[in-house]
Parts: sequence; structure tokens; C-alpha cells
Amino acid sequence: MTDFFEQISEIQKRGDAAVLCIITKSKGSTPRQPGSKMLVFPDGKISGTIGGGETEANCIKEALKLFQSNEPKSLHYSLVNPEKGDPGVCGGELEIYLEPIGIRETVCIIGAGHVGKSVAFLANWLGFNVTVMDDREPLLLKEDYPKETNLIHCEPKSIVKFINFNQDNYILLTTRSLDIDLVTIPLLLPNHPKYIGIIGSKKRWVMTQKGLIENGVEEELINTIFSPIGLDLGAETPQEIAISIMAEIMLVRNQKTGKHMSTQWRTI
Repeated sequence: MTDFFEQISEIQKRGDAAVLCIITKSKGSTPRQPGSKMLVFPDGKISGTIGGGETEANCIKEALKLFQSNEPKSLHYSLVNPEKGDPGVCGGELEIYLEPIGIRETVCIIGAGHVGKSVAFLANWLGFNVTVMDDREPLLLKEDYPKETNLIHCEPKSIVKFINFNQDNYILLTTRSLDIDLVTIPLLLPNHPKYIGIIGSKKRWVMTQKGLIENGVEEELINTIFSPIGLDLGAETPQEIAISIMAEIMLVRNQKTGKHMSTQWRTI
């Protein structure tokens, strides 16, 4: 029992993810009793068991879906129903509760400049997994970032190798040049990240759009990009810009409008 919960603790410390499956109720003859637990990992591997057979296989399939939805779920299996269990083996019923563990949305920052670094600290503080990528290794020193930050030294053309598009990703391009953006954006857009934003002036964004169109990127995909990035807060410093960027990401994530709550709720 202790080892099982130590395993969950280690998963959370590493910033990894799993789904906890626990039998909460049983009726009649069942292979395992309430309290039996199993962990399902993103690659489909498991630790522990809730009884094996078709029921466990179906539970694993449902658990894998939670790595995208990140929502708890309850399952009911009848072990006399061929579609919901092993027919004729036990004849009982099971209720299983599934809960995601350690699944956090990821902010992926391409460009480790002043703004990128400020966003990394704020996103980490807000509970996101944070990945920072750059082709300049001296800008990726561990001591310059929160300890949980995933720092990746790579060329712009290789970035998609290091991004898990099966999870919710908020991708920020805080790069130093338009040329880098024109290399990376066509690689990112076909994977449909939840959010992709590009730092820069209005003029740079106009030039970026022109370059993407010339490179054959569909206008429909270009229109999913947020640029210039962030909310209009009058931000100037890297820290202020980071706040405007993360505010926009939260707005997108929570599907809100960004309106003043005081004006929405005022009764006088």
C-alpha cells in the first residue's frame, strides 16, 4: 500500500502523469474488491491491477482518454455483459473511479530571451508545465529557470520532435527573428495546438503573414495564430509582457471574454 502511494508521489515530483483507477464498489462475485488500485501511464503501461481480463482492458482504454480530457470519470461494469466484462467468469458488478494525476497543461516557449524567461517563471507559478527551447545553449542554464522547467537546446527545424501534441499545449514564439518564426510556424500549425502566439509588432506580424502565405501555409491555419501576442495592458517590461501573455492564455483556456468583472456585476 505504502509503495503504491509513494509511486504516485514520485510521479507528481517528476512532473509526469498517470491515471489512478480504483474500485469503489463491487456487487456479487468479482476478481478484485473495493480499494483495489491500478495506475495507467500515457504509453499504456500499468502498475497494479483491478482484476485483469476484458474489464481491465476496457478500463485502460478509458483511462488513456483522460490524458486529453483531464477530467475524472466513473465507470460501471457488469461482468455478465459481454460488452462490459468477461461473460460468465464472475457474474458480479464493479464501479471504478478514474482520476488523472499530475496532468498539467504545458506552456512551450520557443525563444529564451528576456520575455521568454519571464513567461517561464510566471507560467510555472500558475501551475503549468513549462518547456523552453532555443538554439542558443548559453541561454538555457538551469540556474536561470524554475527547477521544474524542461530546457531543450535544438535547432528551429527540430522543435516538433520535442512537443507532445497529444496534450494541451500553449505555444509561444518569443524568438529573436522573423526567419526563425517562418521556419517553426509551418511545423507547428498542422498539429493544431490549443494556442499559438507570436511576439512582435504589428508590422512584423504583417510580414510574418506574407511569408507564411508565400510558403504555402493555408490562410485558415494562419488565422488561428494570436499575434501580436498578449492582452492590451500597456505592458512594457518583460515581466509586464509576461503577465499580458499569460492573461491571454488563461482567457483562451477558460473561454472567457476578459471583461471587467465590476462592469458585469455592477447593480447600481
